[in-house]
Amino acid sequence: MSLRTPITHLVRRDPSTIAQSNSCLHAAGGFSITMKFWWYIEWPEEIKKRTLIYVRNNKDGTLISINVLEYAAIIVNYAAAYHFFHENPDPSDPYPTILLYADNTASESWMEKACNSSLIGRALSRLQCAMMMNNTVGLHTAHITTVKNEIADRISRIKHETHSMRAFVSILQDYPALAGCKRFQPSAALISHLTDAISQTKYIDPMEVNASILKNPGQIIS
Repeated sequence: MSLRTPITHLVRRDPSTIAQSNSCLHAAGGFSITMKFWWYIEWPEEIKKRTLIYVRNNKDGTLISINVLEYAAIIVNYAAAYHFFHENPDPSDPYPTILLYADNTASESWMEKACNSSLIGRALSRLQCAMMMNNTVGLHTAHITTVKNEIADRISRIKHETHSMRAFVSILQDYPALAGCKRFQPSAALISHLTDAISQTKYIDPMEVNASILKNPGQIIS
């Protein structure tokens, strides 16, 4: 396995494509008009019960902050972009770079520089680094205001998985630019690794993560 990084991933340039994401305390969502995908994940109950919905302070160290949930959402967008370029390689752009927009400054910084201020954030950083090994898709992040991130915000605030498709149709009516976008379903392995990192229930084995996610980051549901 090559641990080298293509220089095109290190230099700021016009991105090959862009994507936006958002998370709230019960779910996360994202989309890309250029790559024609959208996605939605409802957080498991064991994660919800450690957020501000149920835990009012972090005196016992169990609180899961919105910062780490936003970080996890950006990671899902990165996985979706990897899937897109894996299925649609462009010979003229062999090392594409995605610009990932979010409205949470902590998570944006962690995505570029890694996290050292939160145990959960550090676990997610290990997960991200494992995904980037031997990966032809590079990334950069940028901040977007909450107002301009309204589509991702709307997707992330869908109440339950059972309502997701019907709710997206309603969002599509308000935002016709989403026409043609198909749902990206993160793989069970990716969701499991994210849940393990956020819940701090299992140490992340970088080689296991790299092998499982690069082989199967998820799929597009027609």
